[in-house]
Amino acid sequence: MGFISNLVKYTLFGTNLLIFLLGVAVLGCGIWVLVDSPSFFDILDKVQDVCGNNCDGMDSTIDLYASAAYILIVISALVVIIAFFGCCGAIKENKCMLGTYFTIILALFIVMVVGAVLGYSGNLESAIKDPLEKALQRYDDNPTEEKGQAYKAVWNEVQSELKCCGVNNVSDWKTGTFGFTGNFNKPLGCCMVGRQTENGLTESEQRACRESTDGSDSKTYYFEGCYTAMKKQVEDNQNVLVGVAIGVVVVMFLNMLFSFALCTMVK
Repeated sequence: MGFISNLVKYTLFGTNLLIFLLGVAVLGCGIWVLVDSPSFFDILDKVQDVCGNNCDGMDSTIDLYASAAYILIVISALVVIIAFFGCCGAIKENKCMLGTYFTIILALFIVMVVGAVLGYSGNLESAIKDPLEKALQRYDDNPTEEKGQAYKAVWNEVQSELKCCGVNNVSDWKTGTFGFTGNFNKPLGCCMVGRQTENGLTESEQRACRESTDGSDSKTYYFEGCYTAMKKQVEDNQNVLVGVAIGVVVVMFLNMLFSFALCTMVK
């Protein structure tokens, strides 16, 4: 029985150490989601300042994604702390600590399973694309107010960083009145970088780009839609987060078994 007890004890310690490291990884990913900037969250956030109370429900979408990042950080931080105490409970063979640890892990196990399922089954079309299309219509290339200037800056920075133009493609900038002057038909953000000039375009090249009639298949400029680029980023990060979460859930399940077994062995 002593050999089995030691085996369970050190296995529980090892799995808690692993879940501690995985929890730190999830925590890091959650923090990255909040600090990574610019992103489409900036656009959705700034549009509230521009449209006031007429955002057509976009504020709920923003709150949902912002809350998800904070919830992820809180849960992963709890997992890290609990895993740390799980290691202590296993080494000290404290029955009270092990019983409490088992109860908390069981509750977190249920939460993590539900969270992983909900996170993987999110509808990006309605959650991201639709609000972005509404946000695009609020763009003004010659704003007179400070809020409009900030909104313009965010749109241009996002398009420049993601090397994209519009939501679906460059043709989105032909579907409304955006305050373009002269022969310009798109924002500056679409023309910060060219396919043959990765270090940036000169002012004359930027003017030529803003007056260009090329479509999304342009060989000179990045006129593909931002939604495609954003969707790829979100899905890539989503799969990583869900994969790590599933790994944590599996280890948590093993920890429940080992903690219960060790608790029954401890006198």
